[in-house]
Amino acid sequence: MSFCHHVCCSSIWDSGTAQEKQGKEFRDADISELMEMLAEIQEFRGLKGREYSLSFILAVCVVATLAGAKNYREIATVASRISQHQLRLMAAKWDHFGKFFRYPRRTLIWTVLTHIDAAELDRITGAWLLAQARKYRDEDSEIKWVIAIDGKVMRGAWTDENEQVTLFSAMLQEEALTVAQVRVPDGTNETTQVKALAKEIGIQEGETVLATLDAAHCNRGTAEFIGGKPEWNYLITVKTDKPTLYRKAAEKIRPLLGRIPDDMMTERSHGVIKTWSCWIAEAGEINFPHISQVACICREVHSLTGEKISKDVAIQVTSATPEEMSAADMNKHTREHWGIENKSHYTRDTVYREDHNQSWKGNGPRALASLRNFATGLFRMKNVRSIREATEMVHMDRMVAFHYMATMRDDRCAALPANGPASPPPSGVTPDCRSSYSSTNAQMV
Repeated sequence: MSFCHHVCCSSIWDSGTAQEKQGKEFRDADISELMEMLAEIQEFRGLKGREYSLSFILAVCVVATLAGAKNYREIATVASRISQHQLRLMAAKWDHFGKFFRYPRRTLIWTVLTHIDAAELDRITGAWLLAQARKYRDEDSEIKWVIAIDGKVMRGAWTDENEQVTLFSAMLQEEALTVAQVRVPDGTNETTQVKALAKEIGIQEGETVLATLDAAHCNRGTAEFIGGKPEWNYLITVKTDKPTLYRKAAEKIRPLLGRIPDDMMTERSHGVIKTWSCWIAEAGEINFPHISQVACICREVHSLTGEKISKDVAIQVTSATPEEMSAADMNKHTREHWGIENKSHYTRDTVYREDHNQSWKGNGPRALASLRNFATGLFRMKNVRSIREATEMVHMDRMVAFHYMATMRDDRCAALPANGPASPPPSGVTPDCRSSYSSTNAQMV
């Protein structure tokens, strides 16, 4: 009996599309749109001594992050193992003396990521991911975004003021793409950055937004800002630290609890059965900015034999009207809000060990987090189910990274030009060779 292990034949993709992806997409991956996007990031280095373009260095960092690189050293290690063919397609510089394409070293990678404008990196990559998600929406219907907003403390990164680095991000619930991220200034908390984050999200005219937030953001300022933006609504959890609002909302819901829930969701996973029951009512005269509805969601967990394991109750408030949000929508969006923890923050911690990363200099912590968000977004765009396995696949064959970096262009076919964005190497050099230059690089660079 023989077995064939191929990089494309993996559980990270649906089996029905594995054979289709096996050939064409890897050879003809069009990364030109991604390279053009990276070229928009402003160059901060002087002309003197500039050996590589900033877009090329960032593209190398993206490939390394797709391969699971967790820090500067690992990014540099992956960069040194990228094939000559791939370097050529990313517009690497040709070394006429050594007869090979050069790659950036660890010191240069560290310098770029610690000094780059990380806010601009977040803004441009986030807007690009949002634009990619917009391509898959129906152009003839109204585009409705559901965006989960939450903060994350990078426990291993510290600032010069001996403060932990905290990032505040927004993720599309359905696509699990992080489309905006801001740094929380030292001495403040994430609740002060809602306005700053909302400004970074590239929502276009005619698109509607539902922003879901946890109880930390249950305050009048946030509700006034989000509910007051045209075509924006909020969905916020209320806890007992806001006693008046919690009591008023509970009074609206309590008479409904004796009847059948307005919506019920059931899921069986990890050896338990989870049930979410939702009761919803109009807010009436509750004194809270732009409030329209209140809801109670009861989450019960039972064993497969029917034994009750746990029961949680959450009170929700929203500015969306009954026509804009039903009980089923309320139940669904409340549950999927925690996708930002499970699909973004948890992935960055487990796959990239972000909480153990002690990078602290300059903009390094935020730049690394931005690369992780971007790489995770590239995986999600290709419907990857296991991010960890996907990084392992890319680590084994870095050419696979081009599959995730590729996009379809409206004005061109998927195939790259014969020599890609870089100038062709001199005659006698075989650019398609993936491994023949590895030993040469190690000896001569």
